[in-house]
Amino acid sequence: MERVLIVNADDFGLSKGQNYGIVEACKNGLVTSTTALVNGTAIDHAALLSRCLPELAVGMHFVLTLGSPLSAMPGLTREGKFGKWIWQMAEEDALPLDEIAGELDRQYHRFVELFGSEPTHIDSHHHVHMIPQIFPLVAEFAKSKGVAMRIDRGLAARYQLDDSGVRSSDGFASEFYGEAISDSLFLQTLDTSAGQGERSLEVMCHPAFVDNTIMGSAYCYPRLAELDVLTSPSLKYAVAERGYRLGTYRDV
Repeated sequence: MERVLIVNADDFGLSKGQNYGIVEACKNGLVTSTTALVNGTAIDHAALLSRCLPELAVGMHFVLTLGSPLSAMPGLTREGKFGKWIWQMAEEDALPLDEIAGELDRQYHRFVELFGSEPTHIDSHHHVHMIPQIFPLVAEFAKSKGVAMRIDRGLAARYQLDDSGVRSSDGFASEFYGEAISDSLFLQTLDTSAGQGERSLEVMCHPAFVDNTIMGSAYCYPRLAELDVLTSPSLKYAVAERGYRLGTYRDV
């Protein structure tokens, strides 16, 4: 049975080093897809690079925890900036959902302005779209636009989120992350998915070259390790041997 494998690199637009790493992993490796932070400091650079790389599918990385919003969001920001307090607000059921819905729409339209097309799919920075109060907003928005959406099925089941009618991959793997990056870790995620009978799988990744912005990130040098693994010719062969065809969210 042929299976579709989507290797999606998050954080397109975060920095030039991130952008170049994603492009390298697409040109010479397994990355087929990426998702763009439209409020990232290097988003214009990302959009420029994407025009020269049509084989790289580009989706939208909805942002509510980094940088500045594109719309007025006094209920979520502090001193005009996003931050990780969003989870505490969610626990307190204090999220400004109208503001979040407006920002989602603004970021979507900014994506279209930058890239000249609609995104292939929607996911989010730090997985904020899987927060139970936010998930229905993003799911309905994706359905209304006719675009796919990343769904972590484990979280959806835990929070009893209704993902019916939302186009997505059968499986999603976030395990290719951390200090133990290797070929075997990547292949292990594929074998786990195949064992569950999933016909399509997204593997999340963050390949990058280290620059000043990445140096300031809590997740720095493993991005270089990811780039090395994802551009390994032997890994590409092993993926094909397992019956996977590289694809994008256009294939689901």
